[in-house]
Amino acid sequence: MYYAHILSIFVRFKQVENLSLNIIVTLEEFVWMFKKPIAIVDDEKELVNLYSEALQMSGYVVSCFSDPILAYEHIKDNPDKYSLIITDYKMPYMDGLFFATKLAEINKKLNIIIMITDHDDIKCNYKFNIIKKPVSISKLIKFVNESISISISRKNKL
Repeated sequence: MYYAHILSIFVRFKQVENLSLNIIVTLEEFVWMFKKPIAIVDDEKELVNLYSEALQMSGYVVSCFSDPILAYEHIKDNPDKYSLIITDYKMPYMDGLFFATKLAEINKKLNIIIMITDHDDIKCNYKFNIIKKPVSISKLIKFVNESISISISRKNKL
C-alpha cells in the first residue's frame, strides 16, 4: 500500500475576479512541481538572473536562457523536461509569442507564461498565461505557484 496516494495537500488561492480556486494535489504531485525545472527566457540577463535566484530560493529548479533560439532548440529536444516556461515577449531574433506558439505546437500540455509591457499587444490562438512587466518578485512567485498548480489540476482531469 502506498501512503503517498492517501496524503493530499489542499491549496486555496485568494479570489481572482470573483473566482475562487480550490485545488487538491497529491503529495507526489506537489513534490513533482518543485523537481521539474522551470525555464526562463529573456534577453535581459540581469532579469534572468534575478528571476532565477528568486525562484531557486522558493525551491524551484531553474534553467536560464538569454537567447530564444538556443532556448527553443533545447526545449524542442527535451519537450517534457520543464513544468513551466517563462518568456519575455520582446526579444531579438524571435519574439516571445512566436517562441511560445512553436513550443505549444510541440507539446500542447506545456505551461507557458509570457511577460509583456503595457505597450505590448498580444493576439494568439493558444492559451498562454500573461503577466505584465515590471513584476515584483513576490507577484512572480505567486503567479508561478498558481500556474503550476493549475497545470497539475488540468493534468489530473485528462
